[in-house]
Amino acid sequence: MRVFITLLGLSFLPMPCLAEESRWYHYDHLYLQGGSYIHFRSSDEHDGSNLFASLEAVRSDNWLYGLGLFDNSFGQFSQYLYAGKQWHLNGKMKNFHFKVTAGLIHGYKDEYKNKIPMNDFGIAPAIIPGFGYKKNRLGGDVILLGNSGLLFTVGYDL
Repeated sequence: MRVFITLLGLSFLPMPCLAEESRWYHYDHLYLQGGSYIHFRSSDEHDGSNLFASLEAVRSDNWLYGLGLFDNSFGQFSQYLYAGKQWHLNGKMKNFHFKVTAGLIHGYKDEYKNKIPMNDFGIAPAIIPGFGYKKNRLGGDVILLGNSGLLFTVGYDL
């Protein structure tokens, strides 16, 4: 429910500017995505819901920024605030893309704070690559979560 309310609030951000502004906060469209993740190695400590949701603001030059919300593997509400870039393939694979985001993860606490690197102050840096397919307004991605697992998402342009 927290994820839904937060994403609903973010959806009321100002609509894309039509002027040719180059400010970072202008965007072409919003991309709402949700999904689930799997671990490469399961553990009895993993009791999170494995659900993920995010809202991205995507610029016409394929730069993007967003906020991802999820319960981490240990059942703690967590957030990923990020910026990134998307590269589209050409030719017969024109609907495929690579995406890399970089940002800050918050929410790994207490005895689980060391489960992600450099989380000394409760906020850890992350670089997250992915590969996806998008046709018209519907897309899907497979995202590598370091050496921990894979995130599978389905998204829709708003």
